[in-house]
Amino acid sequence: MGSSRSETSADRLTPERLSRRGALGGAGLFLGGALAALGGQRAFARPPKEVPGIKPRSDAWYDLNFTGDGLMDNQLLWFLGHASTGTSDIGECLETAKRIQAGEEKSWFDAWLATAERVHRVADQAQARGHVLSAGETYARAANYYRAATMHYTDRGDPRLLEATHRASATFERANALLNYPAQPIEIPYEGSSLPAYFIRSPHAKPSAPVLLMHQGLHAWPEETKWVYDGACKRGYHALIFHGPGQGRSLREKGLTFRPDWERAVSPVVDVAERIAGVDPKRILLMGLSFGGALAPRAAAFDQRIALCIANPGVLSWWEATCAHFERFLPGVLSLLRSQPELFDRAIHRLADGWPTAAYWLRDVQWKHGAGSPSQVFQKLSEFDNTPIIEKISCPVLIMEGTAEDASPGQSQKLYDALKGPKHLMMFTEEEAAPLHCQAGSVALAAQRLFDWLDENV
Repeated sequence: MGSSRSETSADRLTPERLSRRGALGGAGLFLGGALAALGGQRAFARPPKEVPGIKPRSDAWYDLNFTGDGLMDNQLLWFLGHASTGTSDIGECLETAKRIQAGEEKSWFDAWLATAERVHRVADQAQARGHVLSAGETYARAANYYRAATMHYTDRGDPRLLEATHRASATFERANALLNYPAQPIEIPYEGSSLPAYFIRSPHAKPSAPVLLMHQGLHAWPEETKWVYDGACKRGYHALIFHGPGQGRSLREKGLTFRPDWERAVSPVVDVAERIAGVDPKRILLMGLSFGGALAPRAAAFDQRIALCIANPGVLSWWEATCAHFERFLPGVLSLLRSQPELFDRAIHRLADGWPTAAYWLRDVQWKHGAGSPSQVFQKLSEFDNTPIIEKISCPVLIMEGTAEDASPGQSQKLYDALKGPKHLMMFTEEEAAPLHCQAGSVALAAQRLFDWLDENV
């Protein structure tokens, strides 16, 4: 390609260029390096200028190549896309990104936290001068930037992480109060603890109206997915957005981690929703995004009160999707995990010590799944498979899928094919400028298509 750069071990392991905030593709590469280390070959001694293993795959508009780290670039694009909902501004996001060092998660946290605090001060000044609307809109952006800071940061020993978590929710609620936005904070009782949530009562709803329950996946918070809950509110659907175990505030404030029997997290939310005045208990909808596209169908299989499940994207087996990333680069690598877990762990830690993105991925997924080692987290991930319970799903399922899906490619079609009941596969394409995971950067179109379909089918 006209470059004089010599071939690295990362290049040899990569048959095509990669991207994505879902570091699973990179995870396959770092396991490949680990096995090379076991075989006596040189593992990555230090990362090159671009973080290895997660790189832009093309010159497509969504491959920003902005920070030098494809994972961070994808997360940046997620927040750039929020400009259409008024919860980010393009200049603020890009200025923040210029202060981020590739592969250095502390720089990600520091940069977004500084932006959040600066924008927060602007909102304070506007409120002090009586500009209520300006203050509310500015607090809404500040809240999103606090959330952005937490997305790519795993240092639980840094007290600022919990402080930023608290500020994100407090600032979100302050913005809603000033903007007269009908988001009521609630706590969902959950196994001796609680799940943070917001009930958003639509002023356009009929006396008995559907409610959309919504949770995110591995990284995002439900509050930042405004295109979903605001789209519902505007169209006469109530919304109840919540942090499940392993997600957002439930993880950071309460120490709750992911569980494969996701119905145990969702059923308490349904219990609360069906008792809220104005909610039609026969029209309770459940939507999961990202990793949530694997979790929500599992819940729908066991809680028959769910009238419709929306998976964005659809995932039949998260475990299979994870394995596919690993097998793609080094066939047979998971047999090492099962046969020699201690050796597997040592190799992974050795490689992660010299590869920031691998180290981040490992810390992040172990934390969120409550695992103490790489082998333990993969044992836990093996339980996230809907194949054995798919026939229990009786409600209609809407699957949303982009043609450039790269967290769980092919899984939407597999879920669609396996479902026995009513189903619909909604595709988003390159031609629509909406091919990405969860329609990142294209949420206006996603909202239009989602809610037009719901209006016709609920």
